[in-house]
Amino acid sequence: MKNTLLKFVSFNLVFLSAAIQAEEARMNLDAHVHGVSELMVVAEENALEMQFKSPAMNLVGFEHQAKSSKDLKAVDKAASTLRQPEALFLMSDAHCKLINMSVDLSKIIDTDHQDNDHDRSSSNHKHEHNDNGKHHDENHSEIMVTYKYHCQDSTSLPSITVNLFEFFTGIEEINTMWINQTGQGAVTLRNNNRTINF
Repeated sequence: MKNTLLKFVSFNLVFLSAAIQAEEARMNLDAHVHGVSELMVVAEENALEMQFKSPAMNLVGFEHQAKSSKDLKAVDKAASTLRQPEALFLMSDAHCKLINMSVDLSKIIDTDHQDNDHDRSSSNHKHEHNDNGKHHDENHSEIMVTYKYHCQDSTSLPSITVNLFEFFTGIEEINTMWINQTGQGAVTLRNNNRTINF
């Protein structure tokens, strides 16, 4: 039991280090580029966790907080789709069962002031454009989703096919980092290359 715990802690420290490096690289980018999302995949023994993060623009078509009926419907539609991981991620051979899921829409929908706080949400949305149409945005809205699975053996998982492109046409690339008991890697997924091979 002690060895398993030490192995788990060591595994998570490696993952944390990789995640910090990726976040630092992302923060060093001057421009916020629409069309690019991020996916992190961690697998160990019977556990598999995936964290998907995307600018709201890629998923709902805007970055401001949803106020109008049209915007709220777009958010509801995106949330409903994100709550169907069996359609978004095709896994082979690991016999994984979803045990927990979290869809964080807090940056795009104001649950406390949906009807009458437009001025406050507008003033909090710092958004500038440069001449190339890219966004310099310290507080751009993101949507984050976490999926946790229990697998018979996650080491027997050779690949995951990511179908987010089919449901969200605003996604052009998904920068993906993965780590499991045998190694770690990174891949940029696109519509014509959707598979993470471990």
